[in-house]
Amino acid sequence: MPLSPQTESNPRMRLRVAMSVTNLSYGQYLKAGGLALFLTCIWFGSSSGRQEPPNAIPIVRFDKTRFALGEDIFFWEGVEQTSRAPIPKQYQSSCRRSITLPDGTQKTENVGWPMDGPPNSGWLGGADLSKEIVKLGRYAIVFEFAGQKTAPAFFFVEDAPILEQIKTEFVFPKLVGDPAVLHIHLPTTEKVTLIVNNNSSQTLRFPRLGGNGPLVSVSIKRIDGSYANDFFYPDNELSGKNQGGIGSIGFDTFTWEIAKKVPTITVRAGETYRQELSLQAAFDEGQKSLSFSPGEYRVTFSTELPILIGEKNGPWADLSPVRLPANTTAMCVLTR
Repeated sequence: MPLSPQTESNPRMRLRVAMSVTNLSYGQYLKAGGLALFLTCIWFGSSSGRQEPPNAIPIVRFDKTRFALGEDIFFWEGVEQTSRAPIPKQYQSSCRRSITLPDGTQKTENVGWPMDGPPNSGWLGGADLSKEIVKLGRYAIVFEFAGQKTAPAFFFVEDAPILEQIKTEFVFPKLVGDPAVLHIHLPTTEKVTLIVNNNSSQTLRFPRLGGNGPLVSVSIKRIDGSYANDFFYPDNELSGKNQGGIGSIGFDTFTWEIAKKVPTITVRAGETYRQELSLQAAFDEGQKSLSFSPGEYRVTFSTELPILIGEKNGPWADLSPVRLPANTTAMCVLTR
């Protein structure tokens, strides 16, 4: 601040001016500090009340959009991260699936967050439709997460009479009595047999069980309800023997191209395929996780076979692979 000649020559005046300047600077400092404090309070207040972004979007995907009546309706659904930021926990209970049936009615189901994998990351899982609601016609599926919805994914279920000529099942050893019961003395050499009967005019192809192919589920439940154990049949018993010289690769969808690269079962028109599975191997696997004692049990073997019908350019190509279930339960009396 420039001083006048009179002030410059008067020490007392110079002191007063200096004090005025000092007081002015101190007042401006207080004002600036107060404004900064005010703005800081506003920022913290707004940030504490601000909702975290979900950092992800819902997805739904179909490997094919045409299904045959009688096969399992399979599709993929999940959550895809939009950045490296984690998915906040409060959104992990917001997943829902809405299904619009051919008659226009809509069913909404809650979808749980996966138990395996990192809890705050994206995921993709397989899902299917309950057989009770499957009928001929067009369907639409919408998957929802954190209030966000996918565009409707449409698919069709149509009649395919050829499936009446293809039978997939597990067959237990001969059951006796009424009701039919299988008496098993442990350890046992009895077998359960997977049978694929092809009475159609087309060649069938499906991946061999085990490895990267279909798994076999086993369920052992005591009749009185005191024991229940669900697990997978040991993979080494499915794929560890007689593998031949062909390798295996991972795949989500079984196609004619994949069939050339992985162990594949071919069942020609009029043929029947059989594969025996050891009951003792299943019981041994169950004992590893939850031991059981002699008694009456319901034992179930089940799997799902993705089957290519005919050839790549044939009339059934758009429907292939057709997912056909094999599921059989037998009453078993176990003794030692």
